[in-house]
Amino acid sequence: MQVTIAALEALRTGFRTDFQKGLDKAEPVSDVFTTEVSSTTKVETYGFLGDFPIFRRWIGEKRIRSLDEKAYALVNEDFEVTRGIHKHKIQDDNLGLYGPLVNGWGDSAGQLKDRLSFEALQNGHVRPCYDGQNYFDTEHPVGDDTVANMSGNDAVEPWYLLDNSQALKPILGQNRQSPVFTMVTDPQNDHVFKTGEFLMGAEARRAAGYTFWQLAHRCTGTLNEANYVAACEAMEALTDDEGEPLGLKPTHIVVGISNKSAARNLFKKMNLTGGESNIYFEDVEIIEARRLP
Repeated sequence: MQVTIAALEALRTGFRTDFQKGLDKAEPVSDVFTTEVSSTTKVETYGFLGDFPIFRRWIGEKRIRSLDEKAYALVNEDFEVTRGIHKHKIQDDNLGLYGPLVNGWGDSAGQLKDRLSFEALQNGHVRPCYDGQNYFDTEHPVGDDTVANMSGNDAVEPWYLLDNSQALKPILGQNRQSPVFTMVTDPQNDHVFKTGEFLMGAEARRAAGYTFWQLAHRCTGTLNEANYVAACEAMEALTDDEGEPLGLKPTHIVVGISNKSAARNLFKKMNLTGGESNIYFEDVEIIEARRLP
């Protein structure tokens, strides 16, 4: 194959198609608990998160509440993958492995949303949210008191209860630049002249953070009936600063590899060992996260 601009453009088109096929086959499972927003700057600030939305009874004068400026900021991160393809590979038409390689880049790019959303969930006990406390914490300020949205005795890896029925989901997915494939096709490029390599790669910019901490509960206690009920009750008992119930109810449970069997036993069996009905059968939907332990 002659290394002409036309040949290089055709090669780039083919690789871009391979990348897009890999991107298209990705099926993020985190969409159900992630609210996706577009970003136009490196850092986005969300000042509306200080007030959980509740429609209150109108008695007397309206209670005017300004949106609290909690200044929760989420910084976009940069992601890339870059490789060089030597002109001799192109001349010798020795390109068989490059298509699958680029396809794999697309697949990895398509899973980036899942990767960041599950990382945010996994690290929620050490990453702050809008109120200055860690997303999963024992001292979230509510009125004159503090409230916890985490429990357990570290007996097992964490599992998470989520209320995904609200307009905003627990995790905030911020997209600054969707994954895009590029390739150098100029034979006079400085890098090509020095090394003989035509560079190709892909880039993306995004981040994952948090909305309302009230929508999630982290537990490290054994995944059994007692701990599940306690975690549910903790979420369902949450109120706003004025004592108004938030009306939350867990809709999903997120489990990693180690808690998968326990979750299936608790929520997927219609009947218990003795034959009696399982009252927790499909009480919540299970999200099995291969990225979590």
